[in-house]
Amino acid sequence: MVVSLIASLLLAVAGYLGLRYQEQARLLEQHRQQAERSRQELLALRVDLQTLLSAESSQLAQLEQQSRQLAEQAQQLALYRQVLAPDGGAELLLAQEDITTLAEPGLFSYRLVLLQPTNTGNRVTGQARLKIRALQDGQPVVFNEEILGVAPVTLDFRHFQVLTGQLQLPVGSRAQTLELQLELDRRPARTLSLNWPTPDNT
Repeated sequence: MVVSLIASLLLAVAGYLGLRYQEQARLLEQHRQQAERSRQELLALRVDLQTLLSAESSQLAQLEQQSRQLAEQAQQLALYRQVLAPDGGAELLLAQEDITTLAEPGLFSYRLVLLQPTNTGNRVTGQARLKIRALQDGQPVVFNEEILGVAPVTLDFRHFQVLTGQLQLPVGSRAQTLELQLELDRRPARTLSLNWPTPDNT
């Protein structure tokens, strides 16, 4: 009798524990599924965010490129207007200049445009030599192409020619004026100059 009662009690306890285990397992599975859904939603949000950031970065790059293109086109348009403008008296002139400081001290890149603004259409040939008038130790000096590390440029154009390169200023010098000495075929030699645009070039 007692044994039967104990057996019944054990069965009841085992059944209760089994039900509790099943309930906990069901809750655990629900939590696992909820966690998996949350993880998938988070991954989807990350993908969406990355897509938006990538699209925004691409749009910014495109806008920057378009801005540069518009600036270049405006610059070219101004240059062409000067080239095709009626004769204002000057046979040759430096229409624009761009002098940029490079990483190495005293090293600069330059971009000069030599143009013939008249409508004669005569071809300009010859050579151009670069010089820099500067101050060194408070004294005026002239640096020729050998000191600057540049070579003479062969000229051959009808409307304009772009001159580009790099030059090296000696240590302790401060450039004041850039001069372009022109040795032309069938024309008198002449020198065109520009004020050095960089305020700090030591």
